[in-house]
Amino acid sequence: MKFPFVKFPLIVLMSASIAFISSCKHELDYPDDGNGNPIDTTHSPVDTTDNDTIIPPPPVDTMICFESQILPLFVSNCAMPGCHDAATHEEGLRLYTYSGIVSHITAFHPTSGSLMHSILGTNDIMPPSPYSPMSSSQIALIQQWINQGAQNTTNCANTCDTTAFTYSADIAPIMSTFCNGCHGGAFPSAGINTSSWSGLQASVTDGSLLGSVEHNSNFSAMPKNAAKMDDCNITKIRKWIQAGAPNN
Repeated sequence: MKFPFVKFPLIVLMSASIAFISSCKHELDYPDDGNGNPIDTTHSPVDTTDNDTIIPPPPVDTMICFESQILPLFVSNCAMPGCHDAATHEEGLRLYTYSGIVSHITAFHPTSGSLMHSILGTNDIMPPSPYSPMSSSQIALIQQWINQGAQNTTNCANTCDTTAFTYSADIAPIMSTFCNGCHGGAFPSAGINTSSWSGLQASVTDGSLLGSVEHNSNFSAMPKNAAKMDDCNITKIRKWIQAGAPNN
């Protein structure tokens, strides 16, 4: 049986095609950071212009806090006296403020930018010898922050537990974040080594560790030329010392 061939006007076919294409379009919902600020997730998996892998941003509730997690790392490891601090700002770098740090990195590109090239050792490594380089976990934290958009997150929710104050799980990480950049490595500043339990004992005994983190007028404030540690971390250090500063 033969079916009759029916001719449709060209305008009808075009209209049908447009209607079909329009029906397949979807509105894209972009996530935000919880404050109405959009998070950029439009990057391709690989940026071939810089050979820089882009990792998808994490959920909002895992956002890295610049103020309490990132800034102390730069202050301790980069803005120590004589380097990129307020008094010296070596090579014009001021790595003790958000604006000074973010101007030398590339948001969403965790291995790009002159600052990350130095931290990763692509250029002359920073911190330079005799200071110890940042640890792999510290670098990973900075890269995660950059990959989240390098946002100036402040006044972050504090989930710190002041009932936990063992040396290995609590005190050592605090020292690593706030102190070891200056007071670690082969030649710790002022001969004070905060990177080990044994190195801390003299500062515990003479009261300078607690006095410094509390910004007591009788001691040199620590971190140097930076904001005071948050109350939770200071409380952990105080309770650990009051418990006898055990190596636990």
